Amino acid sequence: MADRLPTLAVVGRVNVGKSSLFNKICGGRGAIVDNAPGVTRDRKFAVAQWGGRSFVLVDTGGLSPGKDDPFQEAIRRQVAFAVDEADAVVFLVDAATGIHPHDQEAAMLIRKSGLPVILAVNKVDTAARLDLVHEFNALGLGKPWPVSAAHGLGVADLLDHVLPFLPEMEIPEFVGVSIAIIGRPNVGKSSLVNRLCDAERAIVNPEPGTTRDSTDTIVKWKETSFRLIDTAGLRRKCRKMEDVEFYSTLRAWRSAEGADVCVVVLDGAEYPAGQDARILNRVWEMGKGVLICVNKVDLNIDRKLWIESVIQRFPPAAEIPVMFVSALTGTGVGRILPEVNIIAERRAMKLSTSKVNQLLLKVVREVPPPSPGGKQLKFFYATQVRQAPPSFLLFVTRPDLVPENYRRYLENSFRRELKLKGVPMNLVLRKRDH
Repeated sequence: MADRLPTLAVVGRVNVGKSSLFNKICGGRGAIVDNAPGVTRDRKFAVAQWGGRSFVLVDTGGLSPGKDDPFQEAIRRQVAFAVDEADAVVFLVDAATGIHPHDQEAAMLIRKSGLPVILAVNKVDTAARLDLVHEFNALGLGKPWPVSAAHGLGVADLLDHVLPFLPEMEIPEFVGVSIAIIGRPNVGKSSLVNRLCDAERAIVNPEPGTTRDSTDTIVKWKETSFRLIDTAGLRRKCRKMEDVEFYSTLRAWRSAEGADVCVVVLDGAEYPAGQDARILNRVWEMGKGVLICVNKVDLNIDRKLWIESVIQRFPPAAEIPVMFVSALTGTGVGRILPEVNIIAERRAMKLSTSKVNQLLLKVVREVPPPSPGGKQLKFFYATQVRQAPPSFLLFVTRPDLVPENYRRYLENSFRRELKLKGVPMNLVLRKRDH
């Protein structure tokens, strides 16, 4: 059992179809991509679901020889990652080309890793190629599973076979609020954790990328326990990353996946960057509570201009609390845990159907729905269908005729009435005739 999402790594040569398999398993979910040039390229990861379970899927990049980075070193890196980070490996080969010497070399190293390895033979989309699958038994990795990632053939059977090799996620015994401290490298995350803990729990160094892993610390405020996760710095995807940086980024997002609230730390010494907006967008889409902490307030930041800049980069920031702190001097740090606690309570709210209906009635009365094409739109009732983040189902005669601006009005009204500052919210419209 594990207290984190299990990890499945996809390893293989270039052009065997790893990206196609990755996309098919993820079902189009957003991935974090490192497309740095070099031997290991287009590395990416995302959270996938199968059989009612979630796991982190990692495409480790194509194995290919290079002038400055020989093939042997490239595959050793990927296998080393698999040993350190993954719970199981899918080794993908190509039925169209048959067994390649690079496949044999990689298979030898993967066997030595001791990890569960599932051999998948891609591009099996004809009967003739199905007959070729058996030759891959020579790799010594067990039964070859034929798939066609491009057409989705055999992928479900492959995942059914893989699932038992992934440890099931255990609900942590921790009772309280889990906080992931995330942000770009060198914005002061570790210093902020030290202030919150009032102890030197994390290594602090001005060199970007000092924190390579995610570490947990338990602190208390009043009667509430908080689990602080200090994560590795998240670099821009267009910047070349060392392998260790890429995989520490994976750990950071994997940690954020289990958090209730993400404290996104921004550097007050400079205005928000594109990567800051991408990080905010990612955690918002994940449904986490969000608090923006602008660090280095001791540098005399223009707060009003800073908030405007954040909103310009990431418009939903208008619905997120922004705090200005100094990890160096401690200014403002004492307000972080109380604010996080409020955000966590908002995110976990549960309303009765009667209260949701009263809210719907109020907002519809204040601004009646339009009548597009002369067809009267009527809202019947609403109910909360999910917590953390709160999601509401609204029944209406013609959801397809509700204009976008009225949808925004409904969302903004619900958010304002429920005081959901810092919390994503979902409104789903469903058709009902009467």
